[in-house]
Amino acid sequence: MIKKNLLGLLGLLLLFVTGCNNSGKKVEAHQDSTQRVEMNNPEEIQQISEVITRFARAYLSEDNGKINALIHPEHGIAIIHRPGAADTYTIIDSIDFKNPMPHYYAYPVFVNNQVLTFESLPSYDCGTMKWDKIGFFCDTTATTVNRPLEAIAIFLEEFEDTKFDAAEKKEIAALEDGAYRVILAQENDHLIFHVKKFDKGWYVTILDRAYAGCDA
Repeated sequence: MIKKNLLGLLGLLLLFVTGCNNSGKKVEAHQDSTQRVEMNNPEEIQQISEVITRFARAYLSEDNGKINALIHPEHGIAIIHRPGAADTYTIIDSIDFKNPMPHYYAYPVFVNNQVLTFESLPSYDCGTMKWDKIGFFCDTTATTVNRPLEAIAIFLEEFEDTKFDAAEKKEIAALEDGAYRVILAQENDHLIFHVKKFDKGWYVTILDRAYAGCDA
């Protein structure tokens, strides 16, 4: 009887371990599903170049009309900001330069003389308080999608006891699935946003006002 119980216990343990391994594979598969092929279509390169340069120009000249024409009328734009130690985001349907999001952090105005280039993105070092390279970049060769909204949601669910329902997760996916990250990096200023192609054209879906902020 004891031997049978031990065999049964070992069998249950084997099923548990197998189940855990299968769950791990599902997570990896889900992560792999965010990969994409390199963009090499000249027409698409032209389209993404146009929306990136138009957004940067409208943002730096504080032109509400021109910038809001680049925001999807149904999905809006997510503004990532850092009210404390952790990042959060707010989805809005339009940008008003006189009423920034968040309200205490005015949209910066600076001159951009950099030409858009398609190569790996720069990173910011909060130790040196510098970018590792200066310029205007979009990496269309990247085969993985940068997903800051999903990362924020995961963090808030785990550490802030904030729950995101299926509709909210779908809203996040609509803004960042397949999007390309753009960084305009200067010595003392920067602009970071994401662009994504929908059925009827390219739109700006995320404005990241938290990255390269080292004050929290």
